[in-house]
Amino acid sequence: MKKNIGTEERIFRSLVGSALIVIGFTWLRRRKGRTAGLDPAVLGAILTGTAITKFCPLNALLGIDTRRKRHPFTRVYQALGGIIFSSHRQDLLAMEGEAIKGKKPAEPQRVTNFGKNVRFSPMHFYTPKNESEILAILNMHSKYKIRAIGSLHAWSEVAASDDVTIDMRHFAQVQVERKEDEVWATVGAGCRLEDLIHTLHKQAGVTLPTVPAVTEQTIAGTISTATHGSGMPSMSHFIEEARVAAYDSQTGEARIYDWSEGPELRAARCGVGCTGVILSVRFRCVPSYSIEQSVARVSTIDEALASESEYPLQQTILIPYAWEYFVYQRRPIHDKQVSTSWMAYLFRAHWFVVVDVLFHTTLLPLVNVVGSRRLIRWFLRDVTPLMLWAAPPHTDDSAEVLVLEHELFSHLEMELFVPARHIREAVKLLTKVMSLFAGDIKRVPPQWEDQLESIGMLEELYRNRDTYFHHYPILVRRIMPDDTLISMTSESEEPYYSISVFTYYRDRSKIYPMANFLAFSMNRLYGAGLHWGKHFPLNNAEIEPLYPRLKEFRELCTRVDPNGVFRNSFTRRVLGFGEY
Repeated sequence: MKKNIGTEERIFRSLVGSALIVIGFTWLRRRKGRTAGLDPAVLGAILTGTAITKFCPLNALLGIDTRRKRHPFTRVYQALGGIIFSSHRQDLLAMEGEAIKGKKPAEPQRVTNFGKNVRFSPMHFYTPKNESEILAILNMHSKYKIRAIGSLHAWSEVAASDDVTIDMRHFAQVQVERKEDEVWATVGAGCRLEDLIHTLHKQAGVTLPTVPAVTEQTIAGTISTATHGSGMPSMSHFIEEARVAAYDSQTGEARIYDWSEGPELRAARCGVGCTGVILSVRFRCVPSYSIEQSVARVSTIDEALASESEYPLQQTILIPYAWEYFVYQRRPIHDKQVSTSWMAYLFRAHWFVVVDVLFHTTLLPLVNVVGSRRLIRWFLRDVTPLMLWAAPPHTDDSAEVLVLEHELFSHLEMELFVPARHIREAVKLLTKVMSLFAGDIKRVPPQWEDQLESIGMLEELYRNRDTYFHHYPILVRRIMPDDTLISMTSESEEPYYSISVFTYYRDRSKIYPMANFLAFSMNRLYGAGLHWGKHFPLNNAEIEPLYPRLKEFRELCTRVDPNGVFRNSFTRRVLGFGEY
């Protein structure tokens, strides 16, 4: 069953379908003995069901696939609500890449990321189809700056380049092979995780060794920034071989490296684009498995963390202004005889229709059109907990449980990584900072005043009182250590917790004062780092102490890129190449 319903069509179907279901059952209740209400109810159920599964038989019959093309409803939504749907990938696919030996275009191409907070115009934009073309591009532009892009699901400027951009969309092959009792996959850099998971399951009944929360990303983008899920290391940790195009330190000519061990592999596992252009990666797969999930509503961070030993893959959502925690308690089930329960299908439908669509289509107008703090507070404190159904235990496929519908609505995210020993204090500080920025409190408790004063940030906090009203739940996940040089949990002897802060303001800069304050204060107090691919206000001075092998990483990058071709302004600022 090939999916053929794109983002905008899914939202349209779920909204219309939900409305028809409500209308149908209302008619049935008011007109007892008549079945007129069945027609809209059944049609609504069909529309909603196809939105959830992303597959429509009628679309398949007519040859329609709105996942790959711009859908006409996009403009309608933009005109009606000013809600900007995430169509950046379609814009990118419509761009005409230069021929390998073509001339510089009259005007630079315009590239925009998913969050619509990063825009750049490279003078040369390529969509190569094979490795020879990649090498030709590298040799042709060995005096310029080159960055490779995938799905552009990054909020930092990690992929930006004003010189040369290489779109890896044609490197999407998946090769599955069996070696004794193991299944290995060799995957092209431009393969999207959603497509990869589907292919692995279909061909060999296996899946990724860890399932990231976002599957719109390509495999190269995933490992370049150490994207992760919950309760496991990042995907970077599991890469056994990396095939990379870079430069020969002796001749200066472009060449291909195959790294399968040593510091080179550890660097390529999370290279932030500085080790060269990733062509493909190879890793061991694991048998497809299910997840047993239940949802608990608790009042404190201690209660939320208490169940982790029993539910190692759990993640926690903190609701602002209610300051309650919804804990999605998850543990893997490897018994192939376990099937998806009816409760799982019900929870899928509820989550997509109520949370992914209705929650966001209500919140976004409140934030960007109405702008009433009182209404936003009421919606988060009183309505949102009702929408986050505390479901009883149920079992479902791992990809259905662990993956978020991240791509439906454009937004910006910053993700902090806090050592496990500090997570309780970090979350408590977060709630106080958000409350003060919102104007709910005038001062923080004395213990926080003393700590913030000790790092020289108390005055900055009070200067920002009542300047920003946060409007979105906080996501907390546990991440295990990675075997890499510079991923966020590399060289660690303990787990880390990620704290994700989101904004759906169209003006992304509104969150910057609070996000920047959280980044610098938690870095100084708890040794917190940031996700390379998300909002990143820290500089090398703050980053250097967190990564003991960062100098080794820079040295290796210099060996395969002596002219700094693969380093842009972002990597120089945060990784210290400008000082090296």
